[in-house]
Amino acid sequence: MGKLILVRHGESELNIENIFFGHLDPKLTKKGEDQAHRTKKILSDIDYKKIYSSPLKRAVETAEIINIKKYDLNLIEELKELNFGVLEGLTYEEILKKHPEAAVEWKENWQTYDYQTGESVEQLQERSVNFIESLDFSGENIVAVCHWGVINCILSHYFSGGLEGYWKFAPNYAGIIVIEFTDGYPILKGINIGDVDGII
Repeated sequence: MGKLILVRHGESELNIENIFFGHLDPKLTKKGEDQAHRTKKILSDIDYKKIYSSPLKRAVETAEIINIKKYDLNLIEELKELNFGVLEGLTYEEILKKHPEAAVEWKENWQTYDYQTGESVEQLQERSVNFIESLDFSGENIVAVCHWGVINCILSHYFSGGLEGYWKFAPNYAGIIVIEFTDGYPILKGINIGDVDGII
């Protein structure tokens, strides 16, 4: 019986600019670093044997802060955030001006739309879930530091089926989500653990 401990990265420089981005690579803000240090304190009570991270800076910086056991950090491409393609780095207003057809397509077919040179949420879910299911949780806990989209794809897969629940979860910055696997059966043990400010 082991647990998957998902951690969303802390606030990044682009998160505060209200733009669409997934594969752009900003660093954490000072607030994001503080959020990761708060999470580090919570994780000090959790025994884990391996730690994985998206290779994007905001996730790596978070993982380096919370990795209290100083294990080797495994960087995994499958844990990257959604690739927004032509919409990367644009505000919603800019999208409406530069790619009005994309805005319509994205809203009507959000599961399958690939953002022209990007990827679809279905593809994001496939790669992220495939990685999680390649892990061995028999008797050990594993930490994975990643992104809002990745976490919601994983939660939706296990607890709603497909993408039915993609918009129904709200992982906070540096929030801890725990899924316990008992004989391969997933049980959601907690979301945003210890983050009282983010829940109330």
